[in-house]
Amino acid sequence: MSARLLVVAMLCAFQYWVLTSTVEAYNGGDRDIPLPALATSLVCFALGAGLVAAGELSAPRARGRKSPPGA
Repeated sequence: MSARLLVVAMLCAFQYWVLTSTVEAYNGGDRDIPLPALATSLVCFALGAGLVAAGELSAPRARGRKSPPGA
C-alpha cells in the first residue's frame, strides 16, 4: 500500500513538472509541445487512477482480515 502511494505521488509530481515545462515552452514560442504533453499527462493520470482504484478494490479484503489474538 505504501509503494502504491509512493508511485501515485511520483506520478503527480511528474504531471506537475510536465505542466510547468509545457507552459514555459509554450510561452517561449514552442507551439509543438502542448499536444504531446497532454498525451503524457493523460497517461500519467490513467496510471494514477488505476493504482488508486486497485487500492480501493483491495482495501475491503485487507480490512476483513482479523489479526491473531494477542497481536
